[in-house]
Amino acid sequence: MSKSTPNKPLENEEIDLGVLFNSIGRGINRLFTFLFTVVKETLSLLLTLVIFVRKRIVFYTIALLAGIIAGFIYERSIPQTYVANATLEPMFESARQLYSNVEYLNDLAAQKDSLQLADFFGISPAQAAKLKEFNIEPIVSQIKLLQEYNDYNVGLDSIVKEETSFEDYLKKRQKFDNPTHLLTASATEARIFPQLLTPLIASVSKVPYFKDRQETTLRNLELSDSITQVSITQTDSLLTLFETVRMVEANKPFSNGTNLYMSETADNNAEISLLDRKVLLSDRLEEIRQEKLNALNVVDVISKFPNVGYLDKTFYKNKKVQGGAAGILLLSFFYFLLYFDRFVLKLSNKQ
Repeated sequence: MSKSTPNKPLENEEIDLGVLFNSIGRGINRLFTFLFTVVKETLSLLLTLVIFVRKRIVFYTIALLAGIIAGFIYERSIPQTYVANATLEPMFESARQLYSNVEYLNDLAAQKDSLQLADFFGISPAQAAKLKEFNIEPIVSQIKLLQEYNDYNVGLDSIVKEETSFEDYLKKRQKFDNPTHLLTASATEARIFPQLLTPLIASVSKVPYFKDRQETTLRNLELSDSITQVSITQTDSLLTLFETVRMVEANKPFSNGTNLYMSETADNNAEISLLDRKVLLSDRLEEIRQEKLNALNVVDVISKFPNVGYLDKTFYKNKKVQGGAAGILLLSFFYFLLYFDRFVLKLSNKQ
């Protein structure tokens, strides 16, 4: 009996493993069956649509040509639309205000409110009536995003850092956090764009909050610039003093060579420290002046609107393409209504 008892757990384990493998096999089989069914039904639907269109290819061709012709006629009957782009860099967290102003202008253009547009840009109502659309979007650089993510992780706790992935960081960012933004304007007059940028930037720059921040920042940077220059001057004076002392010490007669060596070593260490300090101060002065340059404007213009806009030749905005697509969609909708009506009649006859 003692010999037969240990075999029972082994038999139970074999049975359990067999059930487990059978369950996994059935699950895989069901998954592949489901995928095969989905692919089969999709291909069947596509084949049905192809056969449906093939049987009515003449009508679809007529609808396509009619749509293209209608689009061509419509394109010739309306003024051509010109587009211009400008690249802007909002400072002092003014991007949100810039976006708000652009959306306001876009709403005015959509409502064809030429009087408000003329008052905003300081142009005539006739010119303002030619403005069609305004849009702004961030210019996203994946390399800069990765650098920002790395800088963001430096100050995080180790646990929080592990839980915050790059995708999570991107979800937390807003479009206003990007440094540069692309402003796009469209109008039916090609030479109107140079008159638009200055009033738009002024509408942000004249906001008291941003103006006060700019003035405060410039004053602080000017003070830092002066202090840094004084520090550099003092460092130069100390270096000059060390050079003078070294010359005096070099002219003195020494009886002990060891003392001379130790004195020169100490002086060299101090002088190297001063030289390092001067390099750091010079770098800091360069950073301050770059910051002063950036703070000169609430919204920096990296590239302004061109003097003459260009024609928008985007494929999907082409009126002939839109007309052809509309013709096919209308014919398809007609067939849908036709077959739906037949289906309803069949149900009513059965009742």
